[in-house]
Amino acid sequence: MIEATRSLGSTMSAVELHPGVRRPDWSVVTRPAAREALGGRIAARSGLLAKWSTTLGKTEDLVWRSIMDLFPTLGRPPRVEEIASATKMSRDGLLPVLRELQQRDLLVFDEAMGSVTHAYPFTGSKSRHRVRLGERTLNALCAVDALGVGAMYRQDISIESSCHFCNAEIRIATRRNGAALANVFPASAVVWYDAVYSGGCAATSCCPSIAFFCSDDHLRQWLVPRAKPQHGYRLWPDEALEVGRALFGPVLATPNTGPDD
Repeated sequence: MIEATRSLGSTMSAVELHPGVRRPDWSVVTRPAAREALGGRIAARSGLLAKWSTTLGKTEDLVWRSIMDLFPTLGRPPRVEEIASATKMSRDGLLPVLRELQQRDLLVFDEAMGSVTHAYPFTGSKSRHRVRLGERTLNALCAVDALGVGAMYRQDISIESSCHFCNAEIRIATRRNGAALANVFPASAVVWYDAVYSGGCAATSCCPSIAFFCSDDHLRQWLVPRAKPQHGYRLWPDEALEVGRALFGPVLATPNTGPDD
């Protein structure tokens, strides 16, 4: 049996991103294990929840959405000048907004280089999780982020990843515009959803351990050397997909275009 913290916490907690659009979207989380994992995430990551506890202002929301539009359009992290052009803002006006979004742990940007380095679910660095979205292949920060991309953009995606223990190939494709799985290879693949959050940044604390494994056996072997029980959840890919949909489906949604069911 895989040992993990099992705490539901306030499972229905959500933040209103836009009128009538809340994150996470609990309506797409139907499987008990997915609900438990998402609830446990909220309970464990109180620091992250605090960062997300206030609805974004119109300018912050515009900049965040524009960055998420630019990532797949460019196939890479957008530069400050590109974000300024997309939002029709000056560089001086944009920089404080980027700092605020970074403070909320929605993205990280390198001010000296003048570029975003990552914005959940994407990273500009090479990662284990490569997501094919339209004509672009992008790197996702973690397994659940990768699974949430299709729901975020209302498009089917394909994922190429590898087992976090043995590096065996793992391939996943979606259907119904990212709302369901089309195929999973190997069929024994599972996801470890790590709930640890520290340092004010999910990308450097929990994301490296939110990963695919080719089997339960390899997940167990990966967990054994850890000095203490891991705070996380073992999920089937369809359960992890629901968590990804709940977290990322609302990001680009409007009251008239909610996540596909």
